[in-house]
Amino acid sequence: MKATKQEAPSAPAQLDRAVTTHAPQFIRSRIGKVCVAIVGSTPAEIVEKAEEAARENTFLEFRLDYLPKPLLALPRIKQFLYERSEVTAIATCRRAAAGGKFKGAIAAEMEVLEKAATSGFHIVDVELQTAEILKKGQLDKLRSHGAALIISYHDFTTTRDLDGIFERIRPYEPEFIKIVSTARNLADNVTMMRFLERTRDMASVIGICMGDQGIISRVLGLRAGSAFTFASANGGEETGPGQIAARTLEETYRIDQLDAATKVYGVVGNPIKHSLSPIMLNTAFRRETVNAVFLALQTGKLSDLLTLVREVPISGMAVTMPFKEEILEHLEKTDPLSAKVGACNTIVRSQDGKLYGFNTDVAAVVRPLERRLQLKGAKVLVMGAGGAARAAVFGLKDKGAEVLS
Repeated sequence: MKATKQEAPSAPAQLDRAVTTHAPQFIRSRIGKVCVAIVGSTPAEIVEKAEEAARENTFLEFRLDYLPKPLLALPRIKQFLYERSEVTAIATCRRAAAGGKFKGAIAAEMEVLEKAATSGFHIVDVELQTAEILKKGQLDKLRSHGAALIISYHDFTTTRDLDGIFERIRPYEPEFIKIVSTARNLADNVTMMRFLERTRDMASVIGICMGDQGIISRVLGLRAGSAFTFASANGGEETGPGQIAARTLEETYRIDQLDAATKVYGVVGNPIKHSLSPIMLNTAFRRETVNAVFLALQTGKLSDLLTLVREVPISGMAVTMPFKEEILEHLEKTDPLSAKVGACNTIVRSQDGKLYGFNTDVAAVVRPLERRLQLKGAKVLVMGAGGAARAAVFGLKDKGAEVLS
């Protein structure tokens, strides 16, 4: 007898299952720390990507707004959720006005979310702008199908008034409050994390800063009190600026293991995205089982960096352009080499918060060259005018080389 594929239960049976299993306390008990955002342009593609992601992470967000006709995808997703009962799924259909891709009206958005709730989704995400327009009781329709509720707010320009947004969302009594801002500087991450610390005992809050400068909140937000965070399924499939791939969060940054005792290190500069230091140092920390994490810290202002060092706090930093010279006046003490060169590339923060600087650039330039040629009397061209170039010139001259620049 030919085996047939098991079909998802009927709507009444599915509804009974939802009501009995989607209670808020049940939802909170089964979600992970990382929710993987799934995107696709067709029903088949979004389910295929969900299948792939679920092999490593069973907490998924289906970005239904990425589909041209999201309602057509719900039967296939319903079947997937029935067959993969270990998956906890969020339905998101964010309108273009709120930073998403759904071009329909609010009524159409709510139709998608309500049908998602009846299709086995455990959580539905409604943006605050929609919730504030809905008639009384419309959100309750989503909950009547057993789905928990996220009320979310996204600011794609800055980080401001987080407490005010929190108070706008609280009256709806959602199971989760999601507030996402944009980091315009490193200090915005501190603002977000302090907000999470204040509200962690008041509600289940998800707090994230978007953008290149928001990586700190994506990695350290859980430690500050965020209920969970979001990641892309793969590189190139980000659903928000600065979003990190799930495997990178879990393997490189070891996000599941970060706690209050985790020491934070970083490489600072502008730009800094090209730096390989985070992957190199985090790999070393994992191999040696060191409770530490290494982050790329991009900023255009030294004062911004110093705020982060003080508030996080940062235990140590590699310093690159354009701060190697400017940082010197903010250090408690430097090694003799940094003072002679006039530039510093390594900083250590002592237990009392004071910063001490060292220069390792000189050795990094001179030692490899000494293995290949006699530096005394050699003519060496140095290209560049920053802190590393200053270190190279100093080191080469100290070894008797004739330096051209």
